[in-house]
Amino acid sequence: MAVNQELRLLQKRIRAAKIPKKTKTNFRLLTWNIRNFHGRKETKAMLFIAKIIKIFDVIAIQEVKDDLGGIEKLQILLGKKYKFLFSDPAGNGERLVFCYNSKKIQFTGLAAEIVMAPGQGNGTVPPVLEFARTPYMASFRTNRCNFILVTVHIYYGSGSKVKHRLTEIKNIANFLEKRSGDTDSLDSDYIACGDFNIERIRAKIRKKKKKDPLDGLFAALQSKGLIIPKVIQDSPSNLSQTRHFDQIAYSEYDDSTISFVDGGVIDFVGAVYRGDKKLRYKLTDHLPMWAIFETTKDENPKFINP
Repeated sequence: MAVNQELRLLQKRIRAAKIPKKTKTNFRLLTWNIRNFHGRKETKAMLFIAKIIKIFDVIAIQEVKDDLGGIEKLQILLGKKYKFLFSDPAGNGERLVFCYNSKKIQFTGLAAEIVMAPGQGNGTVPPVLEFARTPYMASFRTNRCNFILVTVHIYYGSGSKVKHRLTEIKNIANFLEKRSGDTDSLDSDYIACGDFNIERIRAKIRKKKKKDPLDGLFAALQSKGLIIPKVIQDSPSNLSQTRHFDQIAYSEYDDSTISFVDGGVIDFVGAVYRGDKKLRYKLTDHLPMWAIFETTKDENPKFINP
């Protein structure tokens, strides 16, 4: 099938997702694990990726490889108004990336990788589990409203290693609870997004009493007050839509200046790479997940880099 025909089919799937229109007071967020995103992605895949990404104002991309060639190609397709922030490679040689439309969204200065034991090098902090792939956060502003995005690619680990996965999710939930409650912080509106490697959001009903550690992953994410809207919970993100790997969660407090509007996934299966059994390798094995947030102006903002 010709690429142009596939692009038209993809556009139909985008419309079918019923993404609310862009306004002056909202922002469109996308989070997407793009499998092995590097400079060797073929041109067709890059066209599909750009077609989806350019709809959104701020985008979190997971599984970007040390080779930044894929980001370079994406920059060319999106144009100069789209800017990129990216972490250094961590576990599995992966980077985490933010892309944003600079005509709509402003980067306000904070860009940092999250570690659990700063100061560990001088031996003053007790050892704790660090992240296999260090989460990445950055601060943004739109409509005179500040917010901070945190993106993750949680360790997968199966069998006995699920405990490591669970600990990473608990650690990010603890971190976000602490930071969103810090009055000296740049802002308290935190949004966490990315690949949390959560299999399911509800425990399976079992005759035996033995617990499955996979059943505790989603509860761990919610354990410190993070809000995961029901429409996100009801949007599995693997290609067969049976797993809830990707999530969008946010903190909320009395003076929050962001509010969730809607969300979901864009199902491209059957529209692109039709009949190609290598879809998951040539494009990706995750559906892109989106959310719309409405904003109000911060009453007492920290206007750094106005």
